[in-house]
Amino acid sequence: MKLGRAVLGLLLLAPLVVRAVEPISLGLALAGVLTSYISYPRLYCLFAECCGQKRSLSREVLQKDLDSKLFGQHLAKKVILNALSAFISNPKPKKPLTLSLHGWTGTGKNFASKIIAENIYEGGLNSDYVHLFVATLHFPHASNITLYKDQLQLWIRGNVSACARSIFIFDEMDKMHAGLIDAIKPFLDYYDHLDGVSYQKAIFIFLSNAGAERITDVALDFWRSGRQREEIKLKDLEPALSLSAFNNQNSGFWHSSLIDRNLIDYFVPFLPLEYKHLKMCVRVAEEMTFFPKEERVFSDKGCKTVFTKLDYYYDD
Repeated sequence: MKLGRAVLGLLLLAPLVVRAVEPISLGLALAGVLTSYISYPRLYCLFAECCGQKRSLSREVLQKDLDSKLFGQHLAKKVILNALSAFISNPKPKKPLTLSLHGWTGTGKNFASKIIAENIYEGGLNSDYVHLFVATLHFPHASNITLYKDQLQLWIRGNVSACARSIFIFDEMDKMHAGLIDAIKPFLDYYDHLDGVSYQKAIFIFLSNAGAERITDVALDFWRSGRQREEIKLKDLEPALSLSAFNNQNSGFWHSSLIDRNLIDYFVPFLPLEYKHLKMCVRVAEEMTFFPKEERVFSDKGCKTVFTKLDYYYDD
């Protein structure tokens, strides 16, 4: 910090001393100080984004973000908090952290990945070290799977080589062509190095609607029996989620080696949202539709449509 102040002070005082020093000498002096300054990574990272979090991950801050921004998802909040905190605090993890988030559209999967990114990099999803892939956008044609596999491997290898703490988010896994995601299997396995690159500090997050029906069935059974949704445990859903994703022919995880080889660390269920949760998102929930038709318990669009409506109102 002292060196940083010295550099800033020198830059501010330059106009005052320029008359007393030859321009070339002053330029060389400034260049020398700046070079020394940039050679100190900690100081350089005060003014530019660097690989690895700018600040240490705070479990308390992460929990506060999850509690204040992610509604109706007690299971997801607990799993994400514990998994991410333990992984980041481990100086030598044996494999990358892999999270597979499952649930209907609008239940908070994308928002949860955004919270994760923001708690590791100040740039969040806009960080140079956070990479988002959308199946229908980046891998649209089944005929190009071989090309996509090669591109995906090159992209992950190159970015992890540049930054070990890279984050990769794969959205719309339920729309991804079967077999494509298996291209990244070596990067998720228990290898110290692959061709000189370690992937053990990277984070992979998968977002999918696969298994949403099972999640809804369990949540509805609890509601009909008069039990609180907070009583639902991870063990009530996680095994069924992995099996559902593995056996769903329309899922990118269909018969995937990532599941078969137990390389997904956590299958994280996102419960369907109730009316009270939409009110926590924003108070336009009266216009939303709910299911089942008779009981009208869960929202069929979640908070995503609420925010879309909110944007429309603000635009007006």
